[in-house]
Amino acid sequence: MMSRSSIGRIAAIIIIFLFVVALFQNDDAGTYTFLPSLSQTSKLPSYPPTWLRDRMALSEKSWKKSVELREKMATSHPDNPKIPFFPTDFLKYPFTIWDFFPATWTCPHDFQRVGRLGDGGKWVCGMSIYESIPTPKPISAEAVEVREAAIQAAEQGLAIYSFGINGESSFEAEMLERVPSARIWGYDFSVEGWGNQIPMTERHRTSFKKVGLGKEDKHEESPAFWTLPALMKENNHTYIDILKVDIEGSEYDALDTFMDAFDGVQSASGKSVLPIGQVMIELHLGNGDITDKVNFERFKKWWERLERMGMRPAWIEINLFAVTLGKGKSNPRCTEYVWVNAKDERSLLWRQ
Repeated sequence: MMSRSSIGRIAAIIIIFLFVVALFQNDDAGTYTFLPSLSQTSKLPSYPPTWLRDRMALSEKSWKKSVELREKMATSHPDNPKIPFFPTDFLKYPFTIWDFFPATWTCPHDFQRVGRLGDGGKWVCGMSIYESIPTPKPISAEAVEVREAAIQAAEQGLAIYSFGINGESSFEAEMLERVPSARIWGYDFSVEGWGNQIPMTERHRTSFKKVGLGKEDKHEESPAFWTLPALMKENNHTYIDILKVDIEGSEYDALDTFMDAFDGVQSASGKSVLPIGQVMIELHLGNGDITDKVNFERFKKWWERLERMGMRPAWIEINLFAVTLGKGKSNPRCTEYVWVNAKDERSLLWRQ
């Protein structure tokens, strides 16, 4: 005969077992019967038709607040507009240049890391949106070697421009692998071509030109430099989905020229916007002296012009190589930003 304590233990085990079964029992609708809020009579929450615009509007509100705080912080500094990038008196001035420009505009979709970890890989807003693009019609074997045919095929899919390759192409390789519609145009005057991360089986979806991205078109010089508007014209492109830039400090002049080409051009929204979906860019600074090529005043005006033309900061990643490598590099003078175009509805990121 079992003792009373043994019967109690058996009863407890049976109760626990029944509770666990009930806990994980699903009905045909995929709801959990033990949760009143997800019973058979309840419906799972759904996004309203306006959710994308509502979320972008919320991001815009957050970004505008950061702009107001930026101006307030700048005007409160006695040296404005010649504010040092990295003040030595941090107790009195507890900020760096990057604190003035936080990534306050939230990507309305997913953010995913593409490429290797560390230098070379990039964060992409809406990677799942790009992966959902229908694959364009295949290019015939005869047309693969014809560059014009590859350009024409790219117009049907995702157009990516990559400046500054330096033998590391893990980002481009993963984009080609995961996005069948992707076509990539690469430019770098310091290397002979793509890194070996891109397999030969995917090279027909890429184009490489040994030139640099510059402020002016100097096609006959060595090394040759092209402006971004000139390259878009050569490629028969009116829009770039993704622009990746790492050109060691030349980004300011190069993007000035890009903005010059479209500033004053009326868009569907009635304002000047850049014909680009998003930008992954590494920004480079000097020591912060007024004698440097880029100082606080120059940087701020340049940044705010980009914002005026639709670009919003959505991600920031300090490049610590600028701190840890070499002598006299104690300041985080290189930073990766992701900018998303919040004004141009041609962007695939406007898809519901």
